[in-house]
Amino acid sequence: MARGEKRPVTVRTIAEHVGVSTAAVSTVLANRHEERRLAPATVEKIRAAVRELGYVPNVAARRLRAHDPEVNHHELGILTTFEAPLFLVSRVLRQVQRMADARTGPGRRFSVSIDMFHAGRLREMPGLLSASRFNGVIVTNTLPEDDAFLAATALPYAVVVLGRRLPNHCCVLDTPGEIGRRAAEILLKADSRHPVVLTPALLTQSTAERAEAFVAAVRGQEGRDSARVIAAGFTPAAGAEALRAHLGAGLDCDGVFAVTDGLALGAYQAIKDAGKGIPRDIAVVGVGDHEHADFFDPPLTCVGPSNEAIVEQAVAQLFQLMGQRRGKASEIFVPPSVVRRASA
Repeated sequence: MARGEKRPVTVRTIAEHVGVSTAAVSTVLANRHEERRLAPATVEKIRAAVRELGYVPNVAARRLRAHDPEVNHHELGILTTFEAPLFLVSRVLRQVQRMADARTGPGRRFSVSIDMFHAGRLREMPGLLSASRFNGVIVTNTLPEDDAFLAATALPYAVVVLGRRLPNHCCVLDTPGEIGRRAAEILLKADSRHPVVLTPALLTQSTAERAEAFVAAVRGQEGRDSARVIAAGFTPAAGAEALRAHLGAGLDCDGVFAVTDGLALGAYQAIKDAGKGIPRDIAVVGVGDHEHADFFDPPLTCVGPSNEAIVEQAVAQLFQLMGQRRGKASEIFVPPSVVRRASA
């Protein structure tokens, strides 16, 4: 074989590399090692070899045998939580499908699916460790428990993590801390002297970072901490209930930074229920530039990741990893955009 020519990595390749039988490798790839009582150390060696050698499963052969054998089929997955705002998930799905369609040709087809798990319980997703399920995935909206699992686990297919930083993974996210700093800057320039940050109780790495950066920026400019208003969830109803309680207690508030646009919509309702005006009495800044942000009353000022740019980078990285024998960990930062509207 010519120097530099790549041999396809097969089950036999992995077995020879580790020094086990092909049956043992197949058992691990099918995620059936527990029922067949393979030693944990052997399982970890096989998974490490899968990652090191860049094994790419022939999903078409295992799941799509009825398809034209001359067409190479690729299964792409978007792994996200049930608790994530649906409009964000659908936005990612549409863009991934659009980019996959652009790469489709006579000999190549792509299928894109959304696979969901409960926040903090990614490890419980059925078939997650099976090499026959996906060719590549984008993982998003994880909690710290999920991040710890991903950091310690070598999934047997290409993986890109969206919106957080994890060791040994390709990660695409907005520039750390920039969203919170920019939101604080906007509210303080709008003469807010008692801004609050509205967050859900369950914080992802990205939402926690937004809140921390906002509080730090307000402290740096005003010399005092910004109050935190904690909502039970991500929904507008949860945001409204939390801010309504804050305002009802007579606590100071003349600006709101909501770490998601869904919470911002709830904040609008609470502010209006209190008989106050936006931005006359309380300015509001959201994150994410919801597709209906122009139709908020008044239209919502947004600071946030350029979602199209982030997803475009993530999909490009995913295809690159799927085409490599050995994927390299990397971090790609996308600067946030600011859309100024009447709410601030």
